[in-house]
Amino acid sequence: MALSDTKLRSINGKAYNGPAEVTDGDGLGVRITPTGTIAFQYRFRWQGKATRVTIGRYPTTSLKDARVAVGEMRALYMKGINPKTYFTGSMGEMTLKECLDHWWDKYVEGLRENTRILYRSVVYNTMYTEFKDIPVADVPISMWVKFFDKQEALNKKKARVLLTQLRSVINWCISRQLIPSCELTKLSVKNIGKKADVGDRVLTYSELAKIWLALENSKISSSNRVLHQMLLLWGARLSELRLATNAEFNMSDLIWTTPSLHSKMGNVIRRPIFKQIEPYVDRLINTKNVILFPGMDREKAIDRSSSNTYMKKMRATIDIPDWRTHDFRRSLVTNLSGEGVMPHVTEKMLGHELGGVMAVYNKHDWMDDQRKAYELYADKIFWHVKSLG
Repeated sequence: MALSDTKLRSINGKAYNGPAEVTDGDGLGVRITPTGTIAFQYRFRWQGKATRVTIGRYPTTSLKDARVAVGEMRALYMKGINPKTYFTGSMGEMTLKECLDHWWDKYVEGLRENTRILYRSVVYNTMYTEFKDIPVADVPISMWVKFFDKQEALNKKKARVLLTQLRSVINWCISRQLIPSCELTKLSVKNIGKKADVGDRVLTYSELAKIWLALENSKISSSNRVLHQMLLLWGARLSELRLATNAEFNMSDLIWTTPSLHSKMGNVIRRPIFKQIEPYVDRLINTKNVILFPGMDREKAIDRSSSNTYMKKMRATIDIPDWRTHDFRRSLVTNLSGEGVMPHVTEKMLGHELGGVMAVYNKHDWMDDQRKAYELYADKIFWHVKSLG
């Protein structure tokens, strides 16, 4: 039943024993206490949960004003924006938790899986419970400094990454006028934590051969073993191959095409299926499974943590100092450069776009040159494999 000023005036400030809630329409209603205190509320569902926002008390907030507010909040809802921001956005009272929720819903959810995982592990999980009930615009610089002092004590590299990514969150919210400002932006990234180390490990052909043999002789028969053998030869990123599907491999033209969805830089990558790796691709495709490297669930790709755990255990069994799977990429390029392979070819092998004007106009993949380089690289590794065997 629709509300009216006459009805509200008859209830306001008087003993009341009727229904505790009376609806009006479009989610607007009033909550009435036994003493006749009336509060306007807007009810809606957000992310599957019933939610309510208090608009104001009658008669300070009139029925007309409450209906206008609900109309504007419904407009936000239809745009996919949490109606709560109708108040918090204009008054700058959003907490850090609310900022993170809004940023996640409207920005991060549209990003690639690996980026979402990174943001959740670094920013979301660390910051979600910080500065509870304090508007983020009111958190003083001293509290931010104290927080990052603690983060530096735990991990200097992570502290810097956290600040960099959190500044992105805050600037995103400021640009959308959800908050007016934030003292966090006064912190300089170069003064917090430590810059992440740039890897410089290059594996020699004999070291790569030792890793290949260790994988080959592994008693654990799983997708992980073949996945890492192929990473060693192709020099692809883990996600590019781990998430690969049967349809990406053209066995007629012998080309593997990584879609932009699985590429770190969002570009399509084409690599040759060269002669030494062709038998491995053939066997995987002949399993008739859509996912090339399935995990426990045959319909889903093996997860990153499982891959990392597998190689962590593998590294402990191989007498090679200080190396990681990602070093396969650097080793491929460095060793092939020593063999005279040109930089534009090795850049394409890594899946990089060429710089400058070439990135815009030159879409050539140098597929034949890539194929020759890959075959040379594999030959060198397998020669050392035979020598060690």
